[in-house]
Amino acid sequence: MPANVQTMAYYGEKPWHGLGKEVPKGVTAEEMIRAAGLNWEVELRPARGARKINRKGEFSRYEIVRVPRPGTKETEVLFGVVSRRYQPLQNIEAFGFFDLIVGERKAYFETAGALGEGERIWVMARMPDAMKIVSGDECFKYLLLSNTHSGEGSVIVKFTMVRVVCQNTLMLAMDDGQKAYRVRHSRQMQFKLNELADFLSITQEIFLKAEEQFRKMVKIQMTGTRLNDYLEAVYPRTDNQKKKGETPARWKHVHEVFENSDDLQLPGVCGTLWGAYNAITGFEDYKEPQQEELPDQRLDRIWFGSGADIKMKALFKATELANAWN
Repeated sequence: MPANVQTMAYYGEKPWHGLGKEVPKGVTAEEMIRAAGLNWEVELRPARGARKINRKGEFSRYEIVRVPRPGTKETEVLFGVVSRRYQPLQNIEAFGFFDLIVGERKAYFETAGALGEGERIWVMARMPDAMKIVSGDECFKYLLLSNTHSGEGSVIVKFTMVRVVCQNTLMLAMDDGQKAYRVRHSRQMQFKLNELADFLSITQEIFLKAEEQFRKMVKIQMTGTRLNDYLEAVYPRTDNQKKKGETPARWKHVHEVFENSDDLQLPGVCGTLWGAYNAITGFEDYKEPQQEELPDQRLDRIWFGSGADIKMKALFKATELANAWN
């Protein structure tokens, strides 16, 4: 598949990058795995030059190898080298953590796929009902799970939302300030992942609190210097820029999105803190200049990388300002 989004399946509207295999609503985890081309496993094998370190026959280092699927012409792929403490999470196990909510029709799979050669996989499940922040501006609620097979990074479950009118992704946070539920690839991983059922049980509460926060933002008009004050909090100027009175390029781009994007001119959105927050998320998703950025790189950036971090920071700062200006 082109653009290095290796494999993908989706329900509903075709993704912005135009890639993937369409599936009907309500597919099972097994069906989604097969449609997304994720029905493969990884193995741990002693790394070249590794030595046995104990009587259990354990080696000092291991290679993470993607195993070819039976009946295919695939070749093995080396994802990385890890210590003996590393514990892989197979794709079928990753999907299994959604069984609780998907099986009871509390959610359904919407997208799943692999980036690169499969070193990162993701599963995205949509919750029922949309948030209506103002009339004509709805947000779909999602849980996003990501797993890496490279030896770098954790198993991550995030709360996200997607604004219907423009498809920008909003990141949500839990009350304790964490950006996501994270579990390291260790021998204690299974125990930690067993707690995920309790984590999923609070999803509705998280989304209700987020909706309350967003409606507070709607009430705040960005009069005077408020927009620049907000941008200073999210994209702080350097001392040199302050001294020279320079306006950062990002500020200019966000101003343009805030003032000219059709979706941010909706009644109730236009001129508000909610509109300013969405101007930043829209800029990070679509406008942030990236030289020769491929679709998989953009997806990784806005869900897990620098774009996700900025959007989370924008949410924290907007919440603080909404409380201060209310």
